[in-house]
Amino acid sequence: MAAGVADDLPLSFRPLAELPAAEAAAAFNRCFAGYLVSVQTSAEEFERRFRGEDLDPFASGLFLDGDGVPFAVLLVTRRGWTARVAAFALLPASRGRGLGRRAMEAAVAAARARGDRSLVLEVIEGNAPAVRLYEGLGFVRRRRLVGYHRPARPAPAAAPALEEVDPQEVARLVALEGAPGLPWMLAAETLARAVPPQRAYALDGAAYAIIGDPARPAVPVRTLLVRRSRRGEGLARRLLDGLDARHPGHSWGVTAIVPEDLVPGFFAATGWTPMEISQFEMVLAL
Repeated sequence: MAAGVADDLPLSFRPLAELPAAEAAAAFNRCFAGYLVSVQTSAEEFERRFRGEDLDPFASGLFLDGDGVPFAVLLVTRRGWTARVAAFALLPASRGRGLGRRAMEAAVAAARARGDRSLVLEVIEGNAPAVRLYEGLGFVRRRRLVGYHRPARPAPAAAPALEEVDPQEVARLVALEGAPGLPWMLAAETLARAVPPQRAYALDGAAYAIIGDPARPAVPVRTLLVRRSRRGEGLARRLLDGLDARHPGHSWGVTAIVPEDLVPGFFAATGWTPMEISQFEMVLAL
């Protein structure tokens, strides 16, 4: 690794900055083969997603074994003093051999060498080996993140018409009026990177949503926001009705990036059910 790899580890590191997007995506797919959830991407999806998360192409890359063969992929996103492990996975044949720990020790050392103050990550709660690995490196659980699903349903006859708006407008409002300390994927900085085919909508200049590609059968909902001065008026519920009318026949999903104590009553009252997958958000002070 360019900086921070312990001398006694027979590992090297190839930064993502040296790789074409197609090669990086292919390596990502190989390392996530057989993972707990399906994680596959194209070159375009890879670039669009991780650049939007503020990927550092020099801190991210492939770990190589002593023979120069890639065995793990590490993606690091960075903002200010905080770095985040956006993705880390090993080839199936390399798992269970201690290589993951060595690679993560190198990643932590590199973060310290760069001057990062903290390192955060999300790990699937049911992935016990990964949780043990991170806890063994000093990461502590900060909170539990959950997801929700809402099946397709007919829009009410009185569903309101929504105005399509620039996602950046919604992101600015999230920064001003959203819950404090949101996870990386819900933060205004991430939402501001939303580009078509993602879309943003407003209702009465008071309730807002950013959604993923509406061509998908299950459309991801990236954020929902009601201005503080208008909360308690049922606008969020009406916003969901408007989404159903705007994109009929679609189900809706929120991945496991929502703090479990963030408006669970709203999700339950509006027909959302919790997803089976949940995550721990973990942090390491550097």
